[in-house]
Amino acid sequence: MTVDSWVLSAVRLVARLYFVLLAVGLAVLAAAAVGKIGQSLAGEPTSYVFELGYDHPPLADSARMVEGTPLVTDHDSPRLGSVLAELPQLLPTLYGAVVIGLALRALDLARERGLFCDGLPHRVGLLGWALAGQPVWALVEATTTAYLRSQVLAGATVGSELGPAFGAALEWSTVAVGVGVLLLRSIIVEGVGMRRELDGTV
Repeated sequence: MTVDSWVLSAVRLVARLYFVLLAVGLAVLAAAAVGKIGQSLAGEPTSYVFELGYDHPPLADSARMVEGTPLVTDHDSPRLGSVLAELPQLLPTLYGAVVIGLALRALDLARERGLFCDGLPHRVGLLGWALAGQPVWALVEATTTAYLRSQVLAGATVGSELGPAFGAALEWSTVAVGVGVLLLRSIIVEGVGMRRELDGTV
């Protein structure tokens, strides 16, 4: 077996192991999220905790910094706040898991059927759009952050906080990689077409 075959076999094994771990991780994550949301909706929350940072404008009357930490606790809209406060940590983790899963699915198929197999452009396209669509994930995360900051900062609004939060969450490098993957997909599509033409002439 050649070195390339060993590498591709290792990639396939890692991909399958990752899918199992991803399924288990998502199940645990979903259970925790359901528990958090259920506790917030069915219970009687009185406050929530949000990571604000050390350098921040003046706080609203209902907000208090947790001493010695970058965390702030607030009492306004505790039900909604206790749910939204979890999203800035969950969304990046979920996004990364989805991207890695799509990448491994594409690599697994390329290893099994070859670089110019029929199903590969679809999988590569999903990966490319997931990467190029990072601004959508960033907007969701930024909206959550902007709402929470508008609750805990004096005089702040969702509109005034949305722009800076979106800029912090946006990753242009990820978008650029996504565009590159989509260009790679177009090359694979042409290769698939050429393979079909060759197969038809044999």
